[in-house]
Amino acid sequence: MAVSHFGVAAETEWETVEEVLAVVGTTPILLSDLELAALVRLVDAEPEEAESTYRSRLLDARIRLEIEFRDIEDGGLLFRLELDPQRARQMLIERGGGTARLDSEFDTKGLVTADLDELVLRVAAVDAFVQQRLRPRISVNMDEIEAAYQQLLVDEIATSDEAVPPLAAVRDRLFQLLVERKLNDEIERWLARAMERQEILRFSR
Repeated sequence: MAVSHFGVAAETEWETVEEVLAVVGTTPILLSDLELAALVRLVDAEPEEAESTYRSRLLDARIRLEIEFRDIEDGGLLFRLELDPQRARQMLIERGGGTARLDSEFDTKGLVTADLDELVLRVAAVDAFVQQRLRPRISVNMDEIEAAYQQLLVDEIATSDEAVPPLAAVRDRLFQLLVERKLNDEIERWLARAMERQEILRFSR
């Protein structure tokens, strides 16, 4: 008597290799992108900040970087800017604790040099755009410096026994403060415009 034997295939065990956390345009932001952003401290954690809160802010920062980079690339500016990738790479490596630490963490987390290269390109491009296109638009006049002097120094010190420094002694510092404030405002306006030009999906909180 012939006996037939039917092999029963074992149920496939699925393993998550990568996870998509967000999409900017057609570019996915992956879990590995977030792990790399954490390694190089793309943003710093606040004192006593919960890990979940920090990772959410970190993802926001990585999405923001991608939006800005895509806006530069889509606008045809990527190859018209003077990028300094070496400076960006060195900054990220230092924030990540040095080459040896990053190499070890890369092996543990399955990251490769190309992952860092992509992040370096984005950081370098955004920095170049800010410094070469946005910063030159900023101007600060003497009236604004005098108003800041009154508000930030004279009015603040008026209730104390401290002596108010003369305007001439703090003019340069007030100038730089106002420049950076205006530059930050300009960056936020650019980001708002860039967000309108991209479809953004965030799957992870």
